[in-house]
Amino acid sequence: MKHLIPAIPPSHYEAEQIRAIAAWKRRKPHLASPLLNRARRPLVRLGRKIIPAPASRFALDALNKMAEQLVRDDWILRHGGIRSLEEIGAQSLEFSDRLADKVIEEGLKLATGVGAVTGTGSLGTVLVGVPASLGVALRLIHRVSQAYGYSTERTGDRGFMLHILALATAETAEERTRALENYHWQLEHHLVGDAVNDAALAVLQRIVFGRKLASFVPGLSVALNAYANRSFSRRAGLAAKHVYQERWLLDRGRIAGWIAPT
Repeated sequence: MKHLIPAIPPSHYEAEQIRAIAAWKRRKPHLASPLLNRARRPLVRLGRKIIPAPASRFALDALNKMAEQLVRDDWILRHGGIRSLEEIGAQSLEFSDRLADKVIEEGLKLATGVGAVTGTGSLGTVLVGVPASLGVALRLIHRVSQAYGYSTERTGDRGFMLHILALATAETAEERTRALENYHWQLEHHLVGDAVNDAALAVLQRIVFGRKLASFVPGLSVALNAYANRSFSRRAGLAAKHVYQERWLLDRGRIAGWIAPT
């Protein structure tokens, strides 16, 4: 995307958020991530044999549709003191950021509770816990989009929520680079279509098949799973916040193109 002079210069607050978005984009994966990925690789390979890409795609799409349905209420309007998403979109970025923070706080409480309930260490709770964790995180991403006045009902970009989840959970430099490239492509092409590309699907498959190893440890699993779910949803919520901050800035002419990592 060609970067030009913004149509409307950003305010001081907006300029601060632009710098924060740039810093988030250049964030490096945790030092332990490569080691964890190597440890989980056999389980991920086994999972892909058991549930191939088409089935994974179908399952993720189903969870995403469910998450979209769960936010079709007036929660965001009541907490924002606003009558419609269009009215939210007419507010300042600072207003939407405060509302997004409330959304994330509420989402983290739910994620912690779900993690504790599904972390008893049995195979049954693990099988339930994986889709529950993904569903809670996707619900949070959908809800954060509403805090900035957006809705997949109007924009038709439900699949973009899965790309945000993949971006939030990329654990290697290569995964993060590809996720950012895909996200920037989505911005340039106005978020068209619902398809999840292979790069995003690979990251999401790793999440599904690799992140529940601790759930098999009796005793420790409840606390660990509650913490892991909270951390997982927090990353998803913060990624959604930065993504929709950038989209808000772009749609209102405060920036002329996507924000480069600096």
